[in-house]
Amino acid sequence: MLYFDEYGSKDAPAILLLHGAGALDTFCRQYCFFEKYRLIVPHLCGAGQAAGREYRPGSLMREIFALLDRLNIDRVGVIGHSLGAQLAVMLVCDRPERFSFAVFLSAWVNPRHESIKKYCSLAEISVKILHLKWLIYLQGTYWHYTKKQTEYMAEYSKMITPNVYKSFFINTLKLTKLPGYMSVDIPMFAICGTEKLRI
Repeated sequence: MLYFDEYGSKDAPAILLLHGAGALDTFCRQYCFFEKYRLIVPHLCGAGQAAGREYRPGSLMREIFALLDRLNIDRVGVIGHSLGAQLAVMLVCDRPERFSFAVFLSAWVNPRHESIKKYCSLAEISVKILHLKWLIYLQGTYWHYTKKQTEYMAEYSKMITPNVYKSFFINTLKLTKLPGYMSVDIPMFAICGTEKLRI
């Protein structure tokens, strides 16, 4: 069963917020829009209640569509960041009729084999870093998490294993496997870049 958080009225237009890898509350600064929208935040693999679960996009997509059915949501907007943006692209390509709009933020697509291999080779070290409570608290401050959100991230990050970490990269989206993505006809907006901006 897919865990999820929900903000706002069940009668409001629904938006599916798909967080980045290991960061359940990626969209914490957008939760304030609950007064106008019904915000649905599934716990994706590697975060929240699913922190110890390996990322398998096919099964996760089926669970998300089942969740929308269970919540009686016919059409939904979707906003995804990083890993969540990859998943959003796949969802929209699979069933475009279920979505009213889509926003893709920093979706890493078409990775080089060398990049995947490099990140996977660093899994053991990266996971140890993700288990450092003081570092999670720094991240939480940087991302403007509340104290409760930061404490929760510090707790669930302990569940991330090297295999969970590797699964983020092994299952990265390759657009060649989605031949229909060019014909999707809903309002879409994508933001990506090669460098981080200093704000």
